[in-house]
Amino acid sequence: MLDAAVAAFQRILDRNPWTPELAGILPLSALIDFIEIPPKLHAFQLVGAAPLWSWPITPAGSRLLLSDDEALQQRCFLDRHGNSITLHGLDGLYGAAYVVANPETLRLCLSASPPRTIANLHANMQGDNLRVQRLDVVHVSRLPLARPAPPSSSSSSWLRFVLLEHWRVYSARYLATAALGWVVLLAMIVMSAILRTYIALAFLVTVPATGAVLFALYGSSPRRLLVTKSTTVERYNRLILVAEHMNSTHWTAFYGESTILNSLINRPLEPAGLVIAPAARPVLRACLRVLILGQWAMALAAAATKNWNSYFICFWIAFCIFLHAYVITTHRSAEDWMRSCVGLRMQRYRTHLSSRRTLLNTIMALNPATFPLDLKTGQNDLFCFRKEALKWINPILEPGAGRTRWEEASLKAMREEREQSPKSPFPSDHWRREYGKDYWNPFILEGIEIAARIRLEAKLPDEIIH
Repeated sequence: MLDAAVAAFQRILDRNPWTPELAGILPLSALIDFIEIPPKLHAFQLVGAAPLWSWPITPAGSRLLLSDDEALQQRCFLDRHGNSITLHGLDGLYGAAYVVANPETLRLCLSASPPRTIANLHANMQGDNLRVQRLDVVHVSRLPLARPAPPSSSSSSWLRFVLLEHWRVYSARYLATAALGWVVLLAMIVMSAILRTYIALAFLVTVPATGAVLFALYGSSPRRLLVTKSTTVERYNRLILVAEHMNSTHWTAFYGESTILNSLINRPLEPAGLVIAPAARPVLRACLRVLILGQWAMALAAAATKNWNSYFICFWIAFCIFLHAYVITTHRSAEDWMRSCVGLRMQRYRTHLSSRRTLLNTIMALNPATFPLDLKTGQNDLFCFRKEALKWINPILEPGAGRTRWEEASLKAMREEREQSPKSPFPSDHWRREYGKDYWNPFILEGIEIAARIRLEAKLPDEIIH
């Protein structure tokens, strides 16, 4: 019976002369960069897991994974400077400008949070030659039942986390996909043994062994926020504006608890879990090098034999590529990380603005640090800006006489908008007479209007800065 099955499969190849030639080409695809190792490694380091069976390695991937770089153990790969496009942050509280510490993680978290569009129907949008600005406002908040972060040391609590609570970190989609992969892998191994395709059998065993070594090197330490607990003094909202550069037309304003935003945007993420001893790293890298070379040797041997070994190996490579591209994607890994590892939620709202000046007025009106606190009344003092409240604008718009007049007009307009009665016109006739001839006056009104709509749609808590 077994010999008959083997002979039947061989006859399929013999009846179709082109199939052996195809079988000779396909395994070499394992040596082409169809598998994007950098984003996969980044997500792997971030959340601390990827299915062990999903690690066919390309030559470019091997150079990265075998890198003797201790920094690779500390920072998620694409968050390191030079490995992805840099993001710049402007702090709405103190006005500091800095390079975002975790740019790719931030992008992945945003990609896992689809935006809700807020239409801008202001008359300014009907103008000609507009330099339209896209603004995403992201409300970052703690989940009410956030799962605690993994322990930060190698203790019994960490062992309990791995053995008893490990499954809670991942979504049902991830768990189902991981289980499916193991079932298919075992079926492929059994079929390879039955059909005596021993090269494919060796390859299918080598791949999860590679994944196990990679887990020991990179996956045992999911990342956590450096600071998550806030004191009473720090428990306030802040706004941080992020863009690729100061002349960008795409801007993202993160709004939320100061401690969380500072840890996510300004501070590097920290590994939370077992720390590999320095002496163990060379041993693990040596094992990984042998396993990767074994994968390539099996792929070349299968290409030389031009039989079912080739098809089995190529099926497994394609299976892994498909699942990582469409099912357990990097942004879904980031979603799992936000929900289960750090207990955060991002709600994103997108609008378009007619000009750069409108953008500045919108952020100014949204920023909870724009006005100081009046200690007598316990309310924000709307008659002046808080010290350093507009310092974040400096990299975009330099201080000067023209900016001073614009700030004065913006202050009066925001005060009128917040204090106006339902029947009173906005802006007042006095404001129009004083600033109506300045070219930027419609941009101030547009920014205040859009900020009010965003605050209403996003339900942004407008807490007072102490």
